[in-house]
Amino acid sequence: MLKFADDTKVFRQIKSDADRQHLQADLNKLIEWSEKWQMLFNFGKCKCLHTGHGNEDAQYTMGGTVLNTTLKEKDLGLTISADMKVSEQCGIAAAKEIKFLD
Repeated sequence: MLKFADDTKVFRQIKSDADRQHLQADLNKLIEWSEKWQMLFNFGKCKCLHTGHGNEDAQYTMGGTVLNTTLKEKDLGLTISADMKVSEQCGIAAAKEIKFLD
């Protein structure tokens, strides 16, 4: 788990159903921790980004809410895509520079 201010990331390499179950258990423990320390999550804003292959159909829940899946997410100014390619981020950076030069 990574936590920065109000931003939390939970991740795990998924190679099997057991790995999926471990990730769900991690999420459940995170909810317990957040309730204990009164640092509650807004489940509607939580998302799941599947990277790699073989895990695309997995559904995870937090507090009984099924997490929405996304193909890309902007995080601290950087766009992260499910395919881990940087082409969109490069396009954004190029557009900003062109605008700056005009």
